[in-house]
Amino acid sequence: MTTLEHAMVGANLVLASGLNRRFGWQLVAVAGVCAVLPDWDGLTILWSVPLFDAAHRAWGHALLPCFIITTIFALLDYRFDSMTRLAGIFSGWIKTGIPPEQFERRHCFTVVGDAVWVAAGITAACSHLLADMVVSGTATLSDWDVKLLWPFSERGFVYPLVPWGDVGNTLILIVGMFAMLHWKNRIQPIAAVTLLGVVGYTLIRSYFQ
Repeated sequence: MTTLEHAMVGANLVLASGLNRRFGWQLVAVAGVCAVLPDWDGLTILWSVPLFDAAHRAWGHALLPCFIITTIFALLDYRFDSMTRLAGIFSGWIKTGIPPEQFERRHCFTVVGDAVWVAAGITAACSHLLADMVVSGTATLSDWDVKLLWPFSERGFVYPLVPWGDVGNTLILIVGMFAMLHWKNRIQPIAAVTLLGVVGYTLIRSYFQ
């Protein structure tokens, strides 16, 4: 999956759970960011191709570093309310029509809030790992293993069901996004149906590889 698709899956997980109604749009945004965090290891391409080959799908995609980085990011965001701060900055440049009270910074911090932020972040990050295992390879490129147990093991995991670059899931996620924009009072069921659509398409598409 691409960065956009990973982010939409992460956001839909929170929307489908309905947690955004209690904890706000910020939790949706955090899940979207955490869903793409594992790809930080792709930045190693800036150093060298050999390093990228060794690091990508390992350093950021392994369970241990993924959980640690995601937890730290989620806790920092909750405590410093960074999503609200960023949204407040961008709202000065872009007219969104969002009520000003949506940009009020968080002043109350609880253990429950910490736990929800971390749980949402880790769940979103795990969706990235799962997606990378089932969306892999093309007619000309081999499958790219995800080294879940690095640095303890170099064993790779991959279960290719959908070739990389297939647009089916992309279209499902985009249609779901526009449906939520149109029917704002039905966001939770639409998000749930969207995720079920992604799962269903992935399973059906595997029979036509």
